[in-house]
Amino acid sequence: MTLPLVVTGISSGIGERTAALLRERGARVIGVDRNPPPSDLEGFVQADLGTPDGVAAAVRSVSDLAGGPLAAVVNVAGVPGTAPWRTVISVNVLGLRDLTEGLAAQITEGGAVVHLASSVAEGWRENLPAICRIALAKDWRTALDDVAAEPDLVGNAYRFSKECVRFLTERGAAGLLDRSIRVVSVSPGPVETPILEDFKSDHGREKVEAAARAVGRFGRPEDVASVIAFLLEPAASWINGTDIRVDGGLGAYRAHSAEPAAIPHGD
Repeated sequence: MTLPLVVTGISSGIGERTAALLRERGARVIGVDRNPPPSDLEGFVQADLGTPDGVAAAVRSVSDLAGGPLAAVVNVAGVPGTAPWRTVISVNVLGLRDLTEGLAAQITEGGAVVHLASSVAEGWRENLPAICRIALAKDWRTALDDVAAEPDLVGNAYRFSKECVRFLTERGAAGLLDRSIRVVSVSPGPVETPILEDFKSDHGREKVEAAARAVGRFGRPEDVASVIAFLLEPAASWINGTDIRVDGGLGAYRAHSAEPAAIPHGD
């Protein structure tokens, strides 16, 4: 029997499409989200991944539903930069980290973890000292207080949260090598999801729409879901500890455009 896998953020957008695509390919999906999924899954856990108690409850419920090993964990759940910064850091960084660590022992040898990052995090290594302090702080209050002390992090909470995801991807891959569990992140550009309007509000409507014009269109949830699904396949077994950009060439355009600063990164 096929081992179940976990997909967070399955009520809409990229998470919903990822869960649907994986099920079409025969996977048994346990979904985790604050809101119920639009269609039936093999299992669903309603949880708030923005609090330590919510994450701990989600880990217990997923473990009970799985009843044994997991094939993979796919972390798509996230909130946009228009949300309060504490919520952004809590869900996008601390919740993702603790859910993954809580389920890691249950992931089968040779399994995989995929995190949804973002093209906005491309320069994450330049912020490594702050990333290490926050992403590695076991106590949520300590992590949030540390962010609060740095106005630049508060003002750029979404970008910083995705920089932390890039760091956690590499660190997770190194930590799970002995069990042959791969950890990879996927970084979309602007994607037509329910949070696209939030992204436009956060980064500037004209700039985001200019990004879409530069590459021909906005991304679609299925563009990202298909890459996530591939990363869970045996054919991707040598892809580990890295990030896959899924932006239609936006990053390349920015790097070689005469006015790169005019075109924002994505999701």
